[in-house]
Parts: sequence; structure tokens; C-alpha cells
Amino acid sequence: MACLTLRKGQVVMMRLSLKLHITLVLVTVCLLGCAKGAEKDGFHYRLQVRLEPALHRLEAEVWVQHPPGSRFYLYKGLSVREVIADGKPVPFHSDSSAAPLPYSPMAAAVIVDEKDVQQLQVKYGGEISEVVMAINMITPDLVELASYTAWFPVYERFQQYTFDLQANLPQGFVATTNGLEKSQRSEEGRSITVWTSYGPGMDMVLLASPHLKRLVREKQGTDVEIYYYRLPQQVLKHKIDGLAAGMRRLTNLFGPPQVKGILRLAYSPRDGWGYSRIPMIVVSEERARGVLSEANGEANDFRDNSHEMAHFWWAVADPATPNDWISEGLAEFTAFRLTEERFRKTFADARLAAYHQNASQNKTTSAIAETTGDSPDREINRYDKATLMFLEARRRFGEAALDKVLKTIYARFAGTGQATTTLFLEEVDKQMGKEAAAFFREELYRRPPLPVGGHKPAAVKSCEPSR
Repeated sequence: MACLTLRKGQVVMMRLSLKLHITLVLVTVCLLGCAKGAEKDGFHYRLQVRLEPALHRLEAEVWVQHPPGSRFYLYKGLSVREVIADGKPVPFHSDSSAAPLPYSPMAAAVIVDEKDVQQLQVKYGGEISEVVMAINMITPDLVELASYTAWFPVYERFQQYTFDLQANLPQGFVATTNGLEKSQRSEEGRSITVWTSYGPGMDMVLLASPHLKRLVREKQGTDVEIYYYRLPQQVLKHKIDGLAAGMRRLTNLFGPPQVKGILRLAYSPRDGWGYSRIPMIVVSEERARGVLSEANGEANDFRDNSHEMAHFWWAVADPATPNDWISEGLAEFTAFRLTEERFRKTFADARLAAYHQNASQNKTTSAIAETTGDSPDREINRYDKATLMFLEARRRFGEAALDKVLKTIYARFAGTGQATTTLFLEEVDKQMGKEAAAFFREELYRRPPLPVGGHKPAAVKSCEPSR
């Protein structure tokens, strides 16, 4: 895994554990879903961007329909040239007192000195010479941009919107996004692609590289696209079969995802972690190559992909709260199930052993349902322990009973971020009975013993529901 050391004018990488990947993926759940409100209020981006990867630069013009506020954020190396509100130039100023954005930490705030704007036009540009959040960058070999970079005006709260994007890149760059490609043309030695969102969502991703290759297959009603560089094509063809079967399996279990009929998997040619933006999954090709070289490599790579794919369904809780165990636990449990069904006992035994080993390494006494996003036990509790809990519930109460509850959770909370531990337990009580609800409550609020040599954490207020 890779992290960043931020220095002007260069990209410097340092080693980072897989745990950062999982920690940062917490934003994925918030950024996945298609919203009900975006189309209603018309919050929409139309963005034209020209990228010069050799210079680490971009120049852009964006039209924001019905902006949700007068303050937006842009990456600190980008300069606003002009702001036009409803057809007339308006003053603007930086806001150094604004709180930083949790998921765009290198963004600076800009205030538009105009209220109740219907359409905001912003002309801006500059240099992104650093790696942002270990994955976003503009380099001669790779352009990868998502909201972590704030490469377009990002607003304070997670807002649902649609987008149209025109990307202008040097000839030879292969580009992909989380939108539908509308057109592609060459012009004056440049490659210009035009994209539109499949539906309302919370991010606009642009990935482009001169090294990318594209593999496309239609399987079981899903068009699977894979972008890659160094991975063996034969492995990827087998992967397509598994992912398409997984999409169909999860659709049959829980209902269709909010973007149907397509799955786009991009192996970005870098180190680092991965994330989901329905219908797109972005993962590290360097990590995948390492995983594939190990025992159970194909199975574990498939599990990594399946976890991100499962977030097409499990985007149900607010990742900034302890309720995120619902989304992450169900995504990991779902990935285990799909991989177990495909690769059988050899994978399942090894992965179960890893879950148990990880679960024994707690550094705090936090219960699953009380674990905050900055806890050192976040990954252990939301991924390993939550998956073990769901596996035990499947054994005790039966797969059909558990899947019935999960289908209801998805139907009720898909893309809303409003699922909570209390509401989850209410659904279990209603559909599986009091014994099952008591089991989940006990597992969710059980506090592990403090490990030898550990430090007792500060007291936290319990969020356990009333019994």
C-alpha cells in the first residue's frame, strides 16, 4: 500500500498498511448512492477540463446548476480566475477560517459574494503536483481524480448531483469515468471524451493513462468493462465471469443495484487502496499483482473486488458515524459469501482464520456498534468482527431468514445513509424474532477485554439502544 509525503513539485510515496485503504474507504459508502433529491432540485455540474499530465496541470470551466451554498472548496493548488453568477461576474474571496473537509483535506474554501444563485460559472486552473489521499494525482503516467482532490468545486455536505463532463487529454490517453460515455473524438493531437452521469450520485471520477487497456464482455445480463495495464488477460477473462455472476447473485438476493446492467472495474496502475462509485470500482493494480502472486491469490483478488462491488448495495449508513459497521460489515460479509461460493473451502478456511486472527488484535475495548471512524479498531470491528457476527447468525438462524432481513435493509436504506444500529435491530426483531435480535445486540455491544500492554481508552457514552 502507499501513502504520500507532500512536497511541492513532486510525488513522493511511502509505505502504508492496508488498514489506511479500509479507513479511507469509509467515504465510499457516502459517495456511492443515487439520490432521490438531486433530480428534484436540479443540482447539476457541467464541467469542461483540459489536462496537461506532463505539467501536472488542469484548466477547467464548470457550470453548477442550483449550487447548494455560497461556499465551495477547491484543491489548494488551483486558482479561481473568474466567477459568474446568473450571467454576471461577481466578487469572491478565500475563506481561511472555514473548517477543512474531512475527505478533501487539501482543499481551500472559496466564498462567492452572491446569494440565491441559480447557476454558478467558475473558471479555474493550476497545478496538482502531489498525490492526494494516496491515490489522486496528475502525472505523465496517470491521471486519477475524485472528490478527495476537490478537482471540481466541492460543497461542505455530501450532496447528490448529476454531471456532464468533457475531458480533454493528450492523444494516447485512455480515459474512463463513473459516467456513460457519450462521444469520443481526436482534435489537434488531443483526445476528447464526453460523459454523462448514469443518475444522481456524490462524486465525479476521472481516470486516464496512456498505459490502460480495455477488456469488455457481456455476461449474464451485465456489461463488464475492465481497465488494466500489466495483469494477465486470461485472469481478467475469468474475473469477468465471476463478477457478472456476483452481480446476478446479489440482484436475486437483495434487488437490483441503482445502476443496472453495467460494472466497470479499473485497475489503476498505482499502489494504494480502492473505492467504489457505482457502477465503477477503482482498485490498485500493484496491490492486485502482489495478491495474485500469493497463495489463494485469485480468490483474494476476487474478494477485494467483490467487497467494492458489494457497496453497490451496501451504501446504507452514514460513514461518519459508528453506524458504518452496517455498510462495511455487510460489504465484507457479502464479499466472503461470493468468494466462498466461487472458490470453496480452501479460500473460506484461510479467510476465516484471518478474520479470527485479526479480531483478536484489538487495541481498545470498543464494541462494534460504538466504534468511531478514528478508532484504531475500526477495521477489526467493522470488517472482521462484523463479518464473523453475520456468519454466526447465518449458522444459527439460517441463510434464508438472514437474507430476508438484509433485503429489507437494502430496500429501505439504499443510498440514503440513514440506517442505524437501532433500526437494524428493529428489523431483525420484526423479521427474525427476539432471539436473533438478542444475539445481534449482544454481539454489537460486547466489549472485548483490554489487551495486555494496552491503554484504557477514555470513557465514551454508550449508544446502545433501550432494551
